[in-house]
Amino acid sequence: MLKSSKTIGWKFFFLLAILLVAIVSFMRTPKPCQEPITYRLGKIDERFNLSREEFRTGIKMATAMWGKPFSRDLFREEADGAIEINLLYDYRQEATDSLKKLNYKIDRSKSSYEELKSRLENLKSEFEQKKAGLTNDFNSYNAKVHAINAETESWNRRGGAPQNVHQRLTKEKEELAPLNDNLRLRQEEMKILVDTINSLVVVINEIASNNNLDLVDHKNIGNTLGREFCEGIYEYKNGKRSITIYQYDNEYRLVRVLAHEFGHALGLDHSKSDEAVMYPIIQSDSLTLAADDIAALKNRCKIQ
Repeated sequence: MLKSSKTIGWKFFFLLAILLVAIVSFMRTPKPCQEPITYRLGKIDERFNLSREEFRTGIKMATAMWGKPFSRDLFREEADGAIEINLLYDYRQEATDSLKKLNYKIDRSKSSYEELKSRLENLKSEFEQKKAGLTNDFNSYNAKVHAINAETESWNRRGGAPQNVHQRLTKEKEELAPLNDNLRLRQEEMKILVDTINSLVVVINEIASNNNLDLVDHKNIGNTLGREFCEGIYEYKNGKRSITIYQYDNEYRLVRVLAHEFGHALGLDHSKSDEAVMYPIIQSDSLTLAADDIAALKNRCKIQ
């Protein structure tokens, strides 16, 4: 059956329109680094003691690091920006903060790993000794309480204890009160010791993960810790892009962590140069791109 020229013409123009739309769409699709990538501020956990403006300043410093070598803006903040930047406080930062309050020096190096690991072993030994002593004293205390209660109950069944026995039992009960207080205080000290051990495990295993070192065994200490540790992460899920910062030691390191994740947002992979911002492990707080970073960016952006 022959088709009419009108039908053929309509389909021709329809296909031509689709082709034109595809061409226009291709022409409008920005090439890498030709247009700034937009971002917006998301959630900022107040436990970091960092204001929204201070966080915004850190972000601007991080994005400026990538644009400076080429005198152009590669990122721009907008209310509905494509990348949401979040500051999330979790067990990693909590562990770091806990150790800082105890004047622990943490620089996330191999030497720091060895030093912290040694302190962990000492704390574990201290914990076991105190635990054994506390268990024995609790058993002794409970035995005394049981003996006094049993004797008191026995006399009550017989109509009451003589005056001298009653005075003795009352005195023995009063003497148990400071023992009870001492045991409760030692329990609190043990809890603080366990919290410190848990914090050490978190920080040590983070350093170990970043430096390909052995993880410490945290069985019987805590079961909420995973093998994956990172100060920040760039993600692209379900059509949404985000950068989440989990921890940092100081303002310079915050900018450095942000700069690393913005590098991923630009499409850069990890560098093999330990001086580079895109090196998997942050080796310094320098706020300047390394030669390897610039070379990778030039290749990505097709800059001569």
